[in-house]
Amino acid sequence: MPFSSTRDAEHYWRSRFGGPAARNVSAFPGRKGGPGGIPGGLADNETAISPGGRGASFRETAPLEKAPRGKKRLFRNGFPALRRKSLRAALALGLGGLAALVLAVSLPGGKRAPVPVPEAAEAAPPVTSFATLLQSFLEAHEASIVALRGLLLTDGDGFRSEWLDAMRRKQAALDALDADSASWTDGKRLVELEEAKRIAARLLAEERAVAAIAGTPNRYPGLQLFREDILPALGEAQEIASAAMSSMLAVSTPDNVGPVGPFAAFRGDLETMREELSHYMAVPAKTSLPSLANEENFDAWRRTLVVIKADAPGEAQPKIDRLIELLTLTQEKLQRIVTLKQGERWDYASFAFQTRVMPLAARLDGIVLGWKVQPGAQMR
Repeated sequence: MPFSSTRDAEHYWRSRFGGPAARNVSAFPGRKGGPGGIPGGLADNETAISPGGRGASFRETAPLEKAPRGKKRLFRNGFPALRRKSLRAALALGLGGLAALVLAVSLPGGKRAPVPVPEAAEAAPPVTSFATLLQSFLEAHEASIVALRGLLLTDGDGFRSEWLDAMRRKQAALDALDADSASWTDGKRLVELEEAKRIAARLLAEERAVAAIAGTPNRYPGLQLFREDILPALGEAQEIASAAMSSMLAVSTPDNVGPVGPFAAFRGDLETMREELSHYMAVPAKTSLPSLANEENFDAWRRTLVVIKADAPGEAQPKIDRLIELLTLTQEKLQRIVTLKQGERWDYASFAFQTRVMPLAARLDGIVLGWKVQPGAQMR
């Protein structure tokens, strides 16, 4: 049946739930007919007046067995459709405000979280102008040369990191220029771009080679030759000379010194030459070879050893032959070191930087800077 706030509806619900008949309309406040209410209607929380007293509610006077459907209808009758909608709207607003408050408190500084804005589908990438691409390439190119020079001067890890970063940026800028050239219409510029790419590839290889030998023994070939060939040869010569001297002393007497005197002088010269050569190699400037290590002294030592061998004990003679071989080997290596010391190749990393890297860098600058100086010859 339709539900309405009429006296008949009230009578229906009273009889259904076992409530007493209404005796006084004013007993139901909040409705017309009562104090400001509808005759016979119920307020949201009102109670029926029982025959025995005041304040007895429907729930208290209803029987134990109640129809579920009746409960539902009573609820709906107590909250009309308009009031239910208002209640739902108020509840939604309250929950929304509570959520905003919790979110604001959870953020640092009490700031509200930004509302996510949906991104546009397949947004077009920003277009970079040719002038910007060209400037990025020139800056990275200059940074790579400066960082590589700093690496050669200091052998520092900071300059090495800067050089690596500049090389990556330079290659990325060149790739961007290559991609941008798809819209160029100047044939000369397109040909120059291909030449610039070839030069950049060669320059990259040369820079890597220079950076690879910086801080290693390969940077100074003469010093490497001294450490790996001459020093071991001189060390072996000293050991052999000591063993040969022991053999000579075993058969010598104060009256017959024999070859001990000349051989002792040779052994002393050998030790002095080793010390002087070590100092010579430590000085990076173009210094002269120690006088003791000149060609005349090497020839004189070999002649002396040949004479000593004739008077030396049999067990010392093979050792003297080995000394002659080591002297010849040391002389040959020293000649190569002197050539490097007096020339530009002593510091091979700096030599390669000046003779191989810088010319290629200048050629690349000549091409790319031409594009910057003449912007009128636009490529688009």
